[in-house]
Amino acid sequence: MAESRYSKYVIRKPAIIGQGGHLEIPDKLDIEGKVDTGPLVWVGKEIIPTAITGLESGIISGDFTVGSGSDGGLAPHKHDDFDEMFLFMGTNPNDIEDLGADVEFWLGEDDELEKIEINTSACIFVPAGLAHFPMTWKNVKRPCVFVVVSCSPFDPSTQRQEAASLEGRPR
Repeated sequence: MAESRYSKYVIRKPAIIGQGGHLEIPDKLDIEGKVDTGPLVWVGKEIIPTAITGLESGIISGDFTVGSGSDGGLAPHKHDDFDEMFLFMGTNPNDIEDLGADVEFWLGEDDELEKIEINTSACIFVPAGLAHFPMTWKNVKRPCVFVVVSCSPFDPSTQRQEAASLEGRPR
C-alpha cells in the first residue's frame, strides 16, 4: 500500500502501556489465551504528537477487574485537568443494548463514593476531578468492547493522576 500525505493519521496497530508508562507498539499482540486485551492505546502523544485527545479500547471476554490497585497496577484516581468518557458496548448483533455482562464502576470518594451498575450498552462521563475505579466485569456471556476517550492524549511525561481515597472501595 502506497504512503499518502495523510498516512500519518492512520493508526494500524495500537500501542500497549509498557515499562515506566511509555507506549510500546509490539509487532504482534500477545493476547492468545488471555481473558482480555488490556488497554490498547490508539491515540496518545507518543503516537500522534499533535493530538489533543486520547483513545484507548479493549475487549473483555471474561470476568475481570481493573483499577483496584490491589495488583500493583492502576489504582482509583482522578485527573484534575481533563474529562474522560468510558463507553461500554455489547456485541449482540440482534440487540445493541445487550451488553452481555454486568459492570460495576465506582465514582466519587469518601462520603460521596457510589457504585454504578451497568448491564446495557452505556457511556459514563467522568468530569475532571471526579475520582473513579475500580471497574469490575462480571457474568460476561460474550465478548464486550470498552472504549475510553480522554480529553487529553496519553502522555506519561505530563499526565497528572492524583490518587483517590481507597476507603469503601472493593479491593
